[in-house]
Amino acid sequence: MGFLHVVLLLACCSLSQGVREVFQAAPPPRLTFDEPACRYLLVEHDFGNSYGAPYVGAYSPPEDCTFTTTIFNLSVVSSGQQYDRLATLWLGDIEVWRTSTAIPVQSGIHWSFQKDVTIWHTLLSQSQKIIFDLGNLVDGDLYTGYFNVTMEALYYNDRYTTGFHPAEHIYPISTSSSSSNTTSLFSLPGDGGAVNLTLPRNGKNAVASFTASGNGEEEFWFTNVPTEYIHTFPSNDGWLYGYSPFREVQLLIDGQLAGVSWPFPILFTGGVDPGAWRPIVGIDAFELPSFEIDITPWLGLLTDGQEHTFQLRVVGFDTSANDGIGPVGENWWVSGSVFVWLDEAAEQTTTRDFQSVVTASSFDFRPVVGTVVSENGTATNTSFYFALIANRNITISSTITNGDSTREVAWTQTLSFSNIQNMTDLAFNQSLAMVTSGIHSDSASNIISHYTYPLNLFSAYNVASSGATTNPGSVFCMVDRSKLIDGISSLSFFTGTSTGPESLRTRQNVTSNYHWNGTIVAGTEGLDTMDGEVWLSYSGAAARDNNVVAYHRYAKEKNDSISVNEQGWRPMPVPSTKPLPFVDG
Repeated sequence: MGFLHVVLLLACCSLSQGVREVFQAAPPPRLTFDEPACRYLLVEHDFGNSYGAPYVGAYSPPEDCTFTTTIFNLSVVSSGQQYDRLATLWLGDIEVWRTSTAIPVQSGIHWSFQKDVTIWHTLLSQSQKIIFDLGNLVDGDLYTGYFNVTMEALYYNDRYTTGFHPAEHIYPISTSSSSSNTTSLFSLPGDGGAVNLTLPRNGKNAVASFTASGNGEEEFWFTNVPTEYIHTFPSNDGWLYGYSPFREVQLLIDGQLAGVSWPFPILFTGGVDPGAWRPIVGIDAFELPSFEIDITPWLGLLTDGQEHTFQLRVVGFDTSANDGIGPVGENWWVSGSVFVWLDEAAEQTTTRDFQSVVTASSFDFRPVVGTVVSENGTATNTSFYFALIANRNITISSTITNGDSTREVAWTQTLSFSNIQNMTDLAFNQSLAMVTSGIHSDSASNIISHYTYPLNLFSAYNVASSGATTNPGSVFCMVDRSKLIDGISSLSFFTGTSTGPESLRTRQNVTSNYHWNGTIVAGTEGLDTMDGEVWLSYSGAAARDNNVVAYHRYAKEKNDSISVNEQGWRPMPVPSTKPLPFVDG
């Protein structure tokens, strides 16, 4: 794979022998990374005690360098004991990459990941403050792992088959805190999540993009239960988190719903079972996904020269609410951007026949609590089963006029969700079968996009004083999940970096038995076992020089080692996620 393999080889060879390579299965953003037109070192920093102390630097576009495509290459080295950490990269007040770390081992780990950031070309062509935040804690005893981060920008002057059309303006939906040398994340629900923006009068197309991820008790929101059931097992109180396993990230414009995301469930490298995610990390762990909403139908209303309010909000399911919509816990880290393309031949964009047809989310919730009654009449809960199903439809449409051009534009979404959970042994045993799916279409590409996220998860925790010798605790975990996407990114289509539909199919299957020691993040040699597989297949249309039009990767791991690692420039069959086998208890 050309330069990509060279980068990994050099990084590996520059480290001490025994350093473990970890990776996320993902299609590379270019056929080769050879011979960039120019390059720029963005970040070189060691993150130790770095909570509230991000890396802050100055970015300037490379001089005497003509470029279209930009790739950010992230390389990280770590050793010792440490939790997984979340990281965000900012150009000024705008987040361009959200990632997370792998959990290191004493002998050391290394990973690299490449992200295409070409859609941010307008920002990359101007001087910016660059902020990379990776909150970490080192105490010299239990938690010793630093994260040594290097990030480089690679620039290429690629030709695009339909032309290169980056957005003329990019506006932040954030706290705009870069002037204080900090990130601009909203922490929801505590923050308001709203900004006031004034858009150009001659806007032609506009897309809002946002990223949202839960933290703390919201990190694994999809395993949560409705709040009224968090005390189902009183002798294990505090184990279950509330606000339901349903999450909806909403974009509101002037108080009206413009679109939603029912997010992909991320399993970070410390998630459920730290032993399950090395050396192959979970799907999207190194590049947390964003969601796009085509807001072109709103343009005639937004191009009046006045301020308009853009708000991001996260909601859950509440059994006591009439409409089923309820609050969520702390905290969701959310930020977004509004991309605007201009019609230089027009002075004013106008609209007529604006219609917003938004159905309220429909919910079907069915709980069953199993109990046993003792001889003295005391009832004890022994199991908890529930099924939660949700559906929603959204259509925003209008007729907009730019100069002599009039066109009908629309954004449509159809979403469905199901989450079935069963808990026994005071909820130490928990099984989950979940499927999120959606269909959406934008105002320009005439391509209908589909996505499906099936997730089957089983975990069984043993927290008694048996198992590991240094500290009681173990978890047996089985995961089988997929991310299936067919369609197109509105941002990429308007920019010219995509010209047709793309297909991405990823499946990950892992079984792990992990015995933690006093650090939680370190296992027990001789007791831990793990088997895992990942399949990935991508196909798309050629939009530029060195464009990847097909790629596959299949890898198999056993007990922290890779036994199979196959990849190539063609698609491959990806087997479907299957129900998990029955486990006693």
